[in-house]
Amino acid sequence: MIRRGERAQPAASRRRAPAAVAALAALALAACSSPPPTQFPGGIAIPAGASGLRDHVDDQLRTMTGYYRFELPPSQLPAFAAALHCALGEVETGPRAAREGDPDWFAPRPAQPHRSCESSADGWIYELEVDVSRPERYTVYLAASS
Repeated sequence: MIRRGERAQPAASRRRAPAAVAALAALALAACSSPPPTQFPGGIAIPAGASGLRDHVDDQLRTMTGYYRFELPPSQLPAFAAALHCALGEVETGPRAAREGDPDWFAPRPAQPHRSCESSADGWIYELEVDVSRPERYTVYLAASS
């Protein structure tokens, strides 16, 4: 119903207005959030079973360091380590000490059993730390520096 003194709008205009607002909201949201990465630096694919991925890239004048943490099924760890050209060490405790610039969420817990390795490929140096304290799902910490 049209109120006295208001102009009538065609039905199509009334339907398009909410759709236009929704489209603008979607564009604004897309501009504010970036899509999750599909690969790590150096072109190494993120494993299909990875979940809970957190990432932070520290891009400085001459170097760049990417910090990544995610959960991974144990069955996918060997293929991931092979992609990094990294031979995982035996299970031990006392992971690498936190370094300046590490995000708060990046440091593994020192008392947890872990496996680790280091490698380099395609101009990147990789440090891999894997918390193996939960046999059903490992927590992977990866630092990649150029």
